[in-house]
Amino acid sequence: MKRLCKILIFSFIASAFLLATGCKDFHDVDSERLLFDEEYQMKSPTDTLYSMVGIFSQLQKISQSYVLLGELRGDLLDVTGSSNQYLKEINNFEISQNNPYVNNIKDYYSIINNCNYVIHNIDTAYVSKGQKVMYKTFAAAKAIRAWTYMQIALNYGKAKYYTNPIVTMADANKSYPEYSITELADLLIEDLLPWKDIRNPQIGSIGSNTDTRYSYFPIRFLLGDLYLWKGDYLNAANEYRDLMYNGSYIISPDFNDRAKIANNVLDSWESFKWTDIFARSSSENITSIAVSTQYGVKFDLDSLNYKHMFKPSAAAINNWLSQQYYPHAAWNTTFRKYLSANYGVTSDSLTDIRMLSSYNDTYSLSTRITTASPSSYFINKFSYMDFQYDDYTKNVLIYRSALLYLRYAEAVNRLGKPNLAFAVLRFGLTNSNISSSKVVPKWEKPTPLPNYMNFADVRFERNVGIRSRGLGPVNLDSSYVIPAKPTLSDSVLYVEDLIQKELALETAFEGNRFQDLMRFAYRRNEPAYLANKVAAKYTQNKEAIRSKLMNTANWFIK
Repeated sequence: MKRLCKILIFSFIASAFLLATGCKDFHDVDSERLLFDEEYQMKSPTDTLYSMVGIFSQLQKISQSYVLLGELRGDLLDVTGSSNQYLKEINNFEISQNNPYVNNIKDYYSIINNCNYVIHNIDTAYVSKGQKVMYKTFAAAKAIRAWTYMQIALNYGKAKYYTNPIVTMADANKSYPEYSITELADLLIEDLLPWKDIRNPQIGSIGSNTDTRYSYFPIRFLLGDLYLWKGDYLNAANEYRDLMYNGSYIISPDFNDRAKIANNVLDSWESFKWTDIFARSSSENITSIAVSTQYGVKFDLDSLNYKHMFKPSAAAINNWLSQQYYPHAAWNTTFRKYLSANYGVTSDSLTDIRMLSSYNDTYSLSTRITTASPSSYFINKFSYMDFQYDDYTKNVLIYRSALLYLRYAEAVNRLGKPNLAFAVLRFGLTNSNISSSKVVPKWEKPTPLPNYMNFADVRFERNVGIRSRGLGPVNLDSSYVIPAKPTLSDSVLYVEDLIQKELALETAFEGNRFQDLMRFAYRRNEPAYLANKVAAKYTQNKEAIRSKLMNTANWFIK
């Protein structure tokens, strides 16, 4: 099996490498790489297995830049005195063309071209045991293609759009239309809608650590995100809710951390489960990219972390420290800080880092949580990228349940239902909570309840508020409420700010932050919403960065 994986990683199906120089010469194709349609036809499930493994191997190449571009350009991750020039380039929005941490755009288009090849050549009429089994691979390839197109548009501003594989020089020399994320959304939604109920292929595990169940991108999640970028909040809410239902995804109390605190000092820790979220087999995991470094894939995000090449920003640390653990109001922190960012490392030893980040290590915890300068921190989440401390296989989390629920909250809040959105944070989406007028007032509940508010199924009974994961039973905290506001619009903006802050508490350093801030700023037509937050982490060049980011053209790689 190892030999097969090695062959698949280096011998990629239909790989027309699209070389870009500054995004100008989009299709400068190496003709020796071109394949013709008749050279590879996918007529059996075995062929589709090989094709999907090949696409997974290509996704590995962009996984590291997904995290770095999403976080170093945001407000939560910052460089250190030890950072190399390339990390500083990303942080300062001055990315050079030879930056090794930013993928050449060809890597994204290579994924798209290979998805196009699969979609174009797969035999969807093939029937096994009465089922058209190839439909699953067909739909999975469309989903990966859509996600990749989104990354291009969100990182580079526009994406060149094509749906047929480039297999000849004539194809490579064609002119293709370019679309922004909102323009692209309509095309991708139309392409994905017919396939949203098709289940993922089941091709088992690759090697000892890669369960491919988590390698697919749910079409309903993609549709929800695309609708969200468009401002179509009703359709976004419906797609997110239906994915919750179909996938049985909940905000599980199993991941809550429960502490006993006496006289504002940590007495004992009854449960330390939040880190279990980042195991690849976690029920929280929806989509992740497994990266094997055994066969030449460059991935050093974890080692950069161990060497203190970046750190959580002061804003990130202050955000965690400003939280109040209920019911101990004077004890200000959240356990998600300790599990997201840690400190106290005295060497670059991987063993030392792993011991410090271990969930069994509670030594001097109350002191370690509340005191430290940001420069001494490392990103604890990155230590969980290793599969059982496997130095060759890493795991980059793309979609998980908490992100799904926070995106849902973002959508329903903009539908004029701030209390329903707030319930995601404080109470949890259960039938009893939604039925309670104290949680969701009557004026937010039409009769009959719309699909996106239907959480009556038994699978949602254990849903809890996201904040309870690190702040105790916040559903009982009467101080955590939406204050009286003059208008509904004011309440919506207030709750949207809470959602933005909760994303920072829960999903920091996972690769979403800059794009989340972009979306909030676009929605409000307020570039300063992003510019002010990102600029706050800088010291010497704060105003220069803020001024640069007030121009939305500078939000993209040039």
